[in-house]
Formats: sequence, C-alpha cells, structure tokens
Amino acid sequence: MTQPLRNVGRPKNLYMEAVRSIKDAIFRGDLAPGQCLPSEKDLSPLLGVSRPVLREALRILQNQGFLDVRRGSRGGTYVTDLSNISIRDNLEDLLRIGKLSLADLTQARLLLEPEVFRLAAQYATDEQLSQMEVLVCEADATQDQKQRIKSHSDFHRLVATASGSPIYLRFMQIIFEFMEVFAVNIQPEDFQVHDDQDHQEIFDALKRRDGDRAAILARIHAEKVTKAMIKLEKQWLKGLDPLLNNR
Repeated sequence: MTQPLRNVGRPKNLYMEAVRSIKDAIFRGDLAPGQCLPSEKDLSPLLGVSRPVLREALRILQNQGFLDVRRGSRGGTYVTDLSNISIRDNLEDLLRIGKLSLADLTQARLLLEPEVFRLAAQYATDEQLSQMEVLVCEADATQDQKQRIKSHSDFHRLVATASGSPIYLRFMQIIFEFMEVFAVNIQPEDFQVHDDQDHQEIFDALKRRDGDRAAILARIHAEKVTKAMIKLEKQWLKGLDPLLNNR
C-alpha cells in the first residue's frame, strides 16, 4: 500500500466501515489485484478495529469476491482480479472500479433487441401478449419508481421469452439484470429514462404482428434509453470522491 488505510474511528457498524475502508484502498489502487493484505495483527490498528471485527470484514469481502484467502506456505488474504463480483450485490463498486459500464452493454443491446422484438411479433402467444399489455399498463399507472422500473424490465424479459430463442433470452436477462439494478440503486426519483409511451407503441406493433415495425421501434427505444442511462452514469460517477474516479 502506498498510503495507510483510513482509520474508521468508532461508528455504529465497525465491520462495515472496515469493509468500506478496504474497498476504498482497492479503488484507489493502494491495494492492487494479486496483492496480499497485511496480517491481522498489522491491519487491525491501521483500521482502528479489533481483530474479531476485522475478521468479519474480511469474511464479507471474501464473499463479495474482493478477497481470496489462500492456505499453505504462501498463504494469506489476497485482492482478487475482481472479475467474479456479483452484479446484483456490488453494482456500484463495479462501476467505480471500471469493471462494468453502461457503454459495455450498448452494442450488444442494439444488435440483439431489434431481432428479439422481430421474433416476438411472430411467435408470441396470445397469453404472452396479454401479459405484456398488463406490464405496460402497470408501468403507466404507478407512481412508484421501483415498480415502474420492474415493470419495464419485466416487459423486456417477457418479449425475450416470447421470441422463442433461449440464447437471446439468456443474453437479455444478463443485460436487464444490470440495467434494472443500476436504475433501482442510482436513478433519482425525478430522472426518467424513457416515456411509457415507448413501450405502448412497441406493444401495439407486437400485437399487430408487425415484426419490422417492432424491430425499428425497439432500436429507437434502446438508443434513447442508452443515452439517458449513460448520462446518468456519468453524473453519478462525478459525485464520487475524485480519488476514486480516475478511470
């Protein structure tokens, strides 16, 4: 480490503050992938916590994918390459360290989604179309931001299911897990990613079995949402500590 870890003092949740301090050291680059952490004896006074509290913090970081405990002659607690961190549980951390960005999903979504919607117009069952209509209406009717986001995401997942392609479905599930968790955790209440009317127009094309129109609308929709969410991501990253934002 190039500088000492920040002493966390005496907050209510000591082990969570220790977790945050170690993460911050990783984000700053003071603890690099493959680097071994100091021993518990040396690390606990740096963090200002007892060794039992430190062990709990290290256990949490190991479960989250930040640390790897190795046994044997070269044993110790090492920083991982951060490639196995759960998106759902650690989205903000992945964004901060640059392991994920919304731009990473842009190309895949723009390529996949129009074809998914084209296929759904052809293969969706009447029951699936009815379920899509319910989701569109739910999103339009609710004032609850999280519920709107869930209804929007469920609409896209259902369209992917209706496409009849298990491969497309899996890809879309990955994309929308990221998008939904991002929006729920970071999107302000007054920030609208897109109008509900977008989904209504796409659904109308699906209901008419107009695959070409559905594909065109899906691409326009994906482009609008991508631009809005990348803007939101940039705003959020600018609000971070400058030391953690040098990507």
